[in-house]
Amino acid sequence: MSIFIGVLALILGVLFAIWPYLGWYLRLGWRLKDAEPSDLSLSVDRILGVVLVIIGLVLIVSSCSTGSKSDHTWAEQFKDKLDAGQVKEIRIGMFNPTTLSEEETNTVVQMIQNAELRPFESGNAFGANNTGEITFIDGTSVELVIWGSSGGIELHPDSAQTQYEIMSEELKNWFTTNYSEE
Repeated sequence: MSIFIGVLALILGVLFAIWPYLGWYLRLGWRLKDAEPSDLSLSVDRILGVVLVIIGLVLIVSSCSTGSKSDHTWAEQFKDKLDAGQVKEIRIGMFNPTTLSEEETNTVVQMIQNAELRPFESGNAFGANNTGEITFIDGTSVELVIWGSSGGIELHPDSAQTQYEIMSEELKNWFTTNYSEE
């Protein structure tokens, strides 16, 4: 919707900036018989046109940079944090969490970096064999669900975003061997 308003504002702004008489007529002139706009009125309409062009451009650009790709952007940002070495620690366990060693953390991070993050909707299905948390240097964290509703290893950014399954058999085998609670 904002792209439509942005295009409309852009078109009107260009028309008003190039032909301020049109702006004056659409705003006021059609109501007056045999009236002519003042120079000040034409200047105001030209300035209004420039402002509408700017508003239109801002709306168009902002609507193109947000929207349906926000979840995809989260996955890219997550991978960028991994690539930049931003992982502070990974903790595994529901009740008595264990912090992975530096070597284990590097192994898990490498497997996640090499894996596809596939978005999925868990619906009303809940449960997991085990859980964990990936904490970053900036203080943010992501819930790690082991054998969750997708049947695999999952990332749960927060309740407002899509959840992701980490598509890696190697990671599944690693968690089965090292941290699966039977």
